[in-house]
Amino acid sequence: MKTIIIGLDAFDPKKFEALHDQGKMPHLGEYLSKGGYSPFSISNPAQSEVSWTSIATGLNPGGHGLFDFVHRNPRNYGINVSLLPTKQSLVGLQFAPPHEAQTIFEYAVDHGYPATSLWWPATFPARLTSPVHTIPGLGTPDIAGKIGVGLLFTAEDLGSDAPQKTEIGKLESTGNASHYEGEIKGPQKAKKGKMETIVLPFELSFSDPQHASLNFGRNQSFNLEVGQWSPIIELTFKMGFGIKLKAVTKAIITKGKENPWLYFLPLQIHPLSSAWPYATPRNFVRKTWNDQGPFLTLGWPQDTTGLDEGIISDQQFLELCDSIITTREKVFTAQLQNFNEGVLSIVFDTLDRVQHMFWRDYPDVIENWYLKLDSLIGRLSEQIKVANHQDSRILILSDHGFANYDYKLNLNRWLIDQNFLSLKSETAEPSLDSVDWSKSQAYAIGLNSIYLNQQGREGQGIVSEGNRDDTLQKIKEALLKLEGPDGKNVVTSVATNQEAFEGALSYLGPDLLVGYTPGYRASADTGLGRWSEELIIKNTDHWNADHCINSTSVPGVIFSNQSLSNFPNPSYKDIPPLAVGATMKEAKLPKEEDFTEEDRETVEDRLKGLGYL
Repeated sequence: MKTIIIGLDAFDPKKFEALHDQGKMPHLGEYLSKGGYSPFSISNPAQSEVSWTSIATGLNPGGHGLFDFVHRNPRNYGINVSLLPTKQSLVGLQFAPPHEAQTIFEYAVDHGYPATSLWWPATFPARLTSPVHTIPGLGTPDIAGKIGVGLLFTAEDLGSDAPQKTEIGKLESTGNASHYEGEIKGPQKAKKGKMETIVLPFELSFSDPQHASLNFGRNQSFNLEVGQWSPIIELTFKMGFGIKLKAVTKAIITKGKENPWLYFLPLQIHPLSSAWPYATPRNFVRKTWNDQGPFLTLGWPQDTTGLDEGIISDQQFLELCDSIITTREKVFTAQLQNFNEGVLSIVFDTLDRVQHMFWRDYPDVIENWYLKLDSLIGRLSEQIKVANHQDSRILILSDHGFANYDYKLNLNRWLIDQNFLSLKSETAEPSLDSVDWSKSQAYAIGLNSIYLNQQGREGQGIVSEGNRDDTLQKIKEALLKLEGPDGKNVVTSVATNQEAFEGALSYLGPDLLVGYTPGYRASADTGLGRWSEELIIKNTDHWNADHCINSTSVPGVIFSNQSLSNFPNPSYKDIPPLAVGATMKEAKLPKEEDFTEEDRETVEDRLKGLGYL
């Protein structure tokens, strides 16, 4: 067994084929000319954490148990982060693995081969007993256990112009117009029975309008130029009793001396000083950090929130993206030098973030990034030849394609209008906390999911088993008739649980899976079990494209250095046979009593940095 897997998150087949026809994809085009290319049928729904897990396992979501970014708790209609499930332990709240299904990496090591998984989604927290070498991807939290938002420091009172998600800190002038002070809020610790936030003071001193020094105490200083990112900064928080917790971030001054804005990326887990199991084994991540690092560790390090809220510019965002992909290439290239057998994999996820922000309005930016990735494959192919790995099975994959996101649908608003969801009062807060469950048949949580308020399953269920199919059919038929402002159907497909899922965990999934027409997507409010008064809202956000729609509208790609003639219609189910010559085991049934029930506000706060929501 000798397999190399390179993931190109969100690499779109139509975009690739158009550029290839123009002669602009020389390196990936070689695979096409040898019969080693095809569009790729992805799992449903078309969400990254679902799709990459299906690729790693070959399993339908019903086999691995990831169905949406947000899952629901049927007992209390609460929300859970699918990528960051929690459980209570003797040392407090801890994160649990997002799934328990066997992956191609675990299969390889179980059969005596080494396996390395770099930045693969849904691999946090690390499985400490597993010999798989891992650096986790999407789903890795910040040091507070959240998806992560940045910190903006300013001397201004932003008032109504303040960002909705980004945390705001105060820059205090010391009386010198060139000198400011502030405090970064770090982790919390228990003190005298209460939780106390640890703060880290800093000073910002301008030497001229374009240059400043950022100082943390006497021993840590960084020279900053306005508009340019700092190198990765390692911060140390003293927890008491000699215990220290480190974090990593980057800083940038986005407005200069006269009215400075100092912005920090989310405070991220330090690989060598984490409160939770970050990567395995420790000597692997330590060597990688010391030899090829440092690197950002957040599962979503490309700061789409900072861009969407106008804190960083387009150019600053793209420069951050460049630095992330450069570091990952460096790490992967080093791993190629020592690769002899087994499975070696990496996911480059930056294209996904770039397309979310630039797909609709900046085609030149998108084309440039496709050319970048083609050049990346060219360099990696050369490294594979230099390391004499031509005998490897090489697979290059994406988890989905892309489409415009022009309109937001408030799916719970639609359920209310159609009398499937009833409120205690019309003036109540627009959230599921305001629902009269004694009169409600269905509700939406997540980006593609509708659940019935089913008797014996939901905490206050009213839909009987005998009425289940009829209720589902009514919702399905009505949704498929819904038209948007452009005259198009808002929804292309609606699949029942039985139609969409297969596997022992299917019963945990939604009762209906909604496939939106390209141009439409569920609103962020829908994902959190909320809504607004307007049914369909025109999307004017910087986040102007998406893939959480009808899965057949956004297929992925597969490139192989061996012919795909035996796989005329390749799908995620074919990846384990292609990669390791086997099929994987399904996840075990969950022990629900192991998981905590967190309040809605806590979970929403944890999700705040995920651009979809």
